Amino acid sequence: MAKDPFSSKIRLTLLKGMEAIGTSASNLASNAKLKASEINLENRRREILTNFSLRAFEMWQKGVSLPEPLNEMLVELCDIDDRLSVLRAQKYARVATPDAPSQDDHATPDASAEGEASCAVGDTETGEETPVPCDVQPVEPDSSVADAEPKPEPNTEENE
Repeated sequence: MAKDPFSSKIRLTLLKGMEAIGTSASNLASNAKLKASEINLENRRREILTNFSLRAFEMWQKGVSLPEPLNEMLVELCDIDDRLSVLRAQKYARVATPDAPSQDDHATPDASAEGEASCAVGDTETGEETPVPCDVQPVEPDSSVADAEPKPEPNTEENE
């Protein structure tokens, strides 16, 4: 029996199509591996840069001499840390408990005469200091907080 030329062409076309699908799948898998490797390398690079900067800052704080451009950046970073500390201290000093009286209740006419705290934020470029409001309240121990029992941790087994 002779082979039908039509079925032969269909068979060849089908085999070429299967080969193209296999090649495409192989290319997709290869590209996915390359992309995963690229992402892993980028994450590791970012991790090393972060650790490098932290170590350089720690070395600088311990007195290790660094090149001038790094030294300038670390001085600026230290100034920013100081300013952040002042701002955070002001922020936490203003936090009031629900049963505490408002700040207006603490104001007295002679409060400025009794060692009022002064706060300022310095500008690293000009060396000038800008006064900022500094609301520091005396902290009084609250017996209701000290006597309170700790709250139990939420049970995570029930949530799963």
